[in-house]
Amino acid sequence: MGLLFSTVAAVGQTGSSTLSNPTVVFSSPGVKQVSLTVCNDAGCDTVTKPVTVLDPKPHALSVGSIPPMVGLGELVSFLGSAAGRPPLTYRWVLTKGASSLTLNGNPALWDSKPSGLGTYTGRLEVQNNNGLTQSSPFTITVAKMTFADVPPSYWAWEAIETIYARGLTSGCFSDPLYYCPIASVTRAEMASFLVGAMKGTSFVPPPAVGVFSDVATSFWAAPSIEQIFADGITSGCAVSPLRYCPETPLTRAEMAVLLLRAKHGGAYVPPPATGTQFSDVVSSYWAAPWIEQLAAEGITGGCGTSPLRYCPEENVTRAQMASFLVRAFNLTPP
Repeated sequence: MGLLFSTVAAVGQTGSSTLSNPTVVFSSPGVKQVSLTVCNDAGCDTVTKPVTVLDPKPHALSVGSIPPMVGLGELVSFLGSAAGRPPLTYRWVLTKGASSLTLNGNPALWDSKPSGLGTYTGRLEVQNNNGLTQSSPFTITVAKMTFADVPPSYWAWEAIETIYARGLTSGCFSDPLYYCPIASVTRAEMASFLVGAMKGTSFVPPPAVGVFSDVATSFWAAPSIEQIFADGITSGCAVSPLRYCPETPLTRAEMAVLLLRAKHGGAYVPPPATGTQFSDVVSSYWAAPWIEQLAAEGITGGCGTSPLRYCPEENVTRAQMASFLVRAFNLTPP
C-alpha cells in the first residue's frame, strides 16, 4: 500500500510527502487546507481539513472601550485582545510628562487617585518569546470629581463643578459628598441659588422678618426667600395669607420666570410669545413669553426634539438647575 500526504496553503503554498507522518513548515499564517490521501489496490480515499496557522509573533489586536475622562478616585478597567504564540504577557503603560506607570494583566485595574489629576497617554504592550508589540496610543484624563454621584462622564458634571467652585452649592449630603443631580429643586433651594448667582456668595441677605406665612424666620432659606421677594423676583405662591411654598418642587415654567427676573431685574418683561418655539408651549400659556425668551438667550434648548419641546410642567432637577445657572449668569468653569 502506498501513502501520499500533500499540503495546499491558502496563499498558494503547496507541498507533498509520501511519509506517513511528515513535518511541514508553513511560510505564512492563515487557514491552510491539509489533505491526506490513502491508496491501495482497491482505490484511493482523501480527507481534507483546514488548519489554522498562527503567527508566532505577538500582535495587539484591539483595546477595549476606555473612557476619555474619569474622576479622581474612580477605578478604570483596561482590557485588550492580542494574538501570537502563547504564553502572552500583557502590560499597560500610562505616561504623564516624565513619569510613567505600568500595570500588568488583562484586564488590569487602575486606581486613578494615586496617579493624580491630568491627561495620560496609554498603550498596551504584548510580549512573548518571539517579540514585543504595542497598540496604538490612547489618552485618558483624570479630572476633579467633587461629588461622589457626579462623575465626569455625567452630562452636567462641568456645570455642577462650576456652581460648587462658585460657592452656589455645597451639595445635598456629606461624608461622602453628594449633589443629588436628579432630585427636584425646591422653591427654597431656588431662592438660595438665585441670591448667590445674582449678588455673589460673599453677600449675606438681611435676617428674615417673616414676610411669608409659611416661611418662619428660623427656616434655613428664609433670608434668601425674603431677598428675592424684596428684589421683585417672586411674589410668592398664594395670597390671603401671603405664602411662598418653600418645599414645593419648582417647575420648568416657574424657573424660566424666576431666572430671567434674577438676570435682568424684577421689573423685566420679555417680548410677547409667538407659540412657534416649542410644540408644547402655546402663545397663550402663562409662562410662554418667559420660556421663549429663555431659549432666545441660549439658556435652554428644551427637553426633547422631534418635535421640539420644553416640558413646562415638569420639575426642574438639580442637574438642570446647575446648567441653567451657568448659562444665565455666564459662569466659567474653575
